[in-house]
Parts: sequence; C-alpha cells; structure tokens
Amino acid sequence: MRIVIIALLGSLAACASEAHKPNPPAPVVVSVPVATYVPIAPELTKRCSWLRDGSPSAVFSVSNGRKRCLLQYEAQLDGVEQVQGKPVP
Repeated sequence: MRIVIIALLGSLAACASEAHKPNPPAPVVVSVPVATYVPIAPELTKRCSWLRDGSPSAVFSVSNGRKRCLLQYEAQLDGVEQVQGKPVP
C-alpha cells in the first residue's frame, strides 16, 4: 500500500514541475467585403408573351405583339436601372 501511495505522489509531483504554457495571442479579425444584391421587384422581371408563329396574313398582329413586348421589356429595364446602384435599406 505504501508503494502505491509513493508512486501516486511521485507521479503527481512530476506533473506539477511542468511549466505552464502562456496563452496564445488573440486572433486578428479580418474583414471581408460581402457583395450585397438589391432585390428586384417581380413586376420588373415579368415575362411577356406574343403569338410567335402565325399565318402569313397575321404578320402585322405578330409584329405588333412583338413590339408591345419589346416596349414592355425596355420599360422594365429602365425600372431595373433605377433600382441598381442603391444601397439595401
């Protein structure tokens, strides 16, 4: 029993003689820029549809439908350009 106590005390004494390590320095905070996108309203991304294939006699109605959609897309792009470049609220 004495040998066990002496061995235990010897092992504990060996642990106490070890020098303590100093704490490492605090990590440096690095700021990384994050890209933030401005949300675009759904009405500015709405698709337009027109009759793409028609009979030769429907050339003017197909052309008018295409023109209507092109004007709508131009107006939507103007709206998107007004939104872009502004910070997110």
